[in-house]
Order: sequence, then C-alpha cells, then structure tokens
Amino acid sequence: MKEKIGNILKKLNKGEITTNEALDQIKNVHENLKLPKRKASKIKIYITDEDKNIKLPAIPFWLLDLFISLGLGLGSIALKFVNDIDEETKSILESINSEDLRKIFNELKKYGPFDMVDIEDGDSTKIKISVL
Repeated sequence: MKEKIGNILKKLNKGEITTNEALDQIKNVHENLKLPKRKASKIKIYITDEDKNIKLPAIPFWLLDLFISLGLGLGSIALKFVNDIDEETKSILESINSEDLRKIFNELKKYGPFDMVDIEDGDSTKIKISVL
C-alpha cells in the first residue's frame, strides 16, 4: 500500500498525472480499507545525522496551509516586481496551485496517523516524516 501511494506521488511529481488523478488513484488504493476513527492533524519531521539531530515540532495542517498560502502570495508578488528571478524559479512558482495542495492535505488527514517518509542512508543519516 505504501509503495503504491509512493509511486502515485512520484508520477504526480514528474507531471505524468494531475492532482485530481493522483487523488482518485489514492482513493482506489484505499477503497477497501476502513478509515480510522481519528483523522490526522499534524505533520512531524525528524532528521538525524552523525552529529546533528533536528526534530521539528509537530506542525498542524492549518498552520502549514497558512505558511504555504503566505509563501505563494509573496512569490506571486515577487514575480511581478523582481526582475532577476531565474526562469526555473518563475516556472515553479507559476505551476504551484494552493488549491491542489489543500486537496492533498485533506486526503492525508483522512487516513489517520502514518509514516509518510522513512529513509535511512548509511549508518547515521535518517529522515522521517510522519503524519500525526
């Protein structure tokens, strides 16, 4: 199940499918599962390296949505008034849609707590992103 969702998100990242198609595919993966009684409400990020540990506090989805909306708003203002932004950054800022991000967050919340990313590289580097 985790691999199927990961593959869907990779296709979305590459631009092979739209956000709505990704959401439909994720719903199809989970259609036989019972949804948990408790919805997820936060995202937690842990980064561990040899001599550094970064544990960000759990960020509520509403606050994350606020930060993203604020960032995209400031980005659109910057596109209008700043002339020295490179073309790649411009295309990225123009392609991000805050409504698509809200849809993704709403789907993540439905499935309750789970580990979204759990990566280990070598003996000491670990990255874990959990939906709580």
